[in-house]
Parts: sequence; structure tokens; C-alpha cells
Amino acid sequence: MRPFLIICTLAVAWVALALGAMLTGTIATAAVPKGTRIPANVAIIGTAPGLLILRSDDPDYVSKLYQAGAAFVLPARRKTCLELQR
Repeated sequence: MRPFLIICTLAVAWVALALGAMLTGTIATAAVPKGTRIPANVAIIGTAPGLLILRSDDPDYVSKLYQAGAAFVLPARRKTCLELQR
């Protein structure tokens, strides 16, 4: 039962972070599904399986990604969300 609670807590925290970023639009580096239309002033800085890793100096770029049709926008670090690759 304890591992299940830990996994659920981590999942809820991750979803809360993603939702907060979605609503506030304050993600420095983001991951979106491959095939998402990328607005102007947003750079693709890497890829991960099924994802594009993006960055922009525009503080409102997360909202623009959703307007462009992104199914989700996740906070990302360097190459992957979990930074498993070095």
C-alpha cells in the first residue's frame, strides 16, 4: 500500500506542477508532443521519444503553444523531463 501512496503523491504533484505552468505560462523549457505546430519565436532545442523540447524568451509562449493546438505542455529539463540522459 505504501508504494502506491508514494506513486500517487508523485503523480499528483507532477500534474499540479504541469497545471500551474499551464495556467500561469511560466515554463522556461517545455516539452510538447511531436507534430505540434510551433509558433514563431519558439525554438526546438531537443527531442525525446515522442516529444519536442522547446524554449522561448516570450513569457507567454506556453499559452501560444496551447492556442497552436498542443495537447499538453510539460515542464522539461535539458533533454528530457526527468533528465535521464546526459
